[in-house]
Amino acid sequence: MNMRTTVNTCVYMTRRTRREAGFSLIEVMISLVILAIGVLALTDLQLTVTKGNGSSSTMVTAISLAEQKMESLKTASYTTIQSEPPTAVTASGGTYTRQVIVTSNQPMLNVKTVQVIVSGADGQRTFTVPLSTVIAQ
Repeated sequence: MNMRTTVNTCVYMTRRTRREAGFSLIEVMISLVILAIGVLALTDLQLTVTKGNGSSSTMVTAISLAEQKMESLKTASYTTIQSEPPTAVTASGGTYTRQVIVTSNQPMLNVKTVQVIVSGADGQRTFTVPLSTVIAQ
């Protein structure tokens, strides 16, 4: 009787593990659908990040152009600082428009308010980077 009980238990456990072993076709298909949705989401995220990096690079170049012009005006003679019309500037493979606006005696006498405006486009949108400072005589 002891042997018989052991045999029945072993047979029962063997049948149970065989029945539960492996994956059904539906389980595999559901997991593939979930995996495909995840991969598509990651692909979309990668495209968004790539566009954002390009936009950031273009904006950094525009800021650099504005800072370079502002620094050159700060080191120039006070009497030579004047407004400049919009001019095209090429840098890092892109074309930007840079303009210098100088207002004399603002906000007080014997000072000049200098504003450097750099405009450009990154393919998706246009942007403007304004920098301003006050230079005393």
